Amino acid sequence: MSNEGKPTRPKTRYGVDLVAGIVTFAVSIYVMIKSITFWKEDYVEEFYYSSGLMPMMIGICLFIFSTIYIVRTIRENTLKGCLSDLKNFCVEFVKSKNVHKAIVGLVIFWIYIFLMLGKMPFWIATFITLSALLLFINWEKSVKKIILLLVISAVATFMIILVFQIIFKVPMP
Repeated sequence: MSNEGKPTRPKTRYGVDLVAGIVTFAVSIYVMIKSITFWKEDYVEEFYYSSGLMPMMIGICLFIFSTIYIVRTIRENTLKGCLSDLKNFCVEFVKSKNVHKAIVGLVIFWIYIFLMLGKMPFWIATFITLSALLLFINWEKSVKKIILLLVISAVATFMIILVFQIIFKVPMP
């Protein structure tokens, strides 16, 4: 079998590695700054007595590791190569059907959380959301398949209510 016409995945993604390093670097700076504000809010004179000590240690480790990661990525491939790879990755990402499915799934959950919960009974909102998600992911123009997916949604909704609301007495929204 030949792989002609199919894009081959690179062994590594230098562009994504570079972005991950930069994001981790930014997070490390944020954590170190935030740890200093913890120290100021604790009203202690010595930093090592404050609640900011552990976040500062974590921030320093993140700073060191992200710097090493960025330098190693740029050393193994040029900055131009990293940016070119990042551009190619973004194009693949935007064209990917799996990404489109994930975005629609997130929209369905967004609708569930922000528009349905609290405005209708929990079991109805949950059943509608599970049904919509299952039907979207497994769409077939088969009545048997649609009924099966609706039954699965109904059973899952019943089990969520049984386990959490009835057995564990957790109030549902």
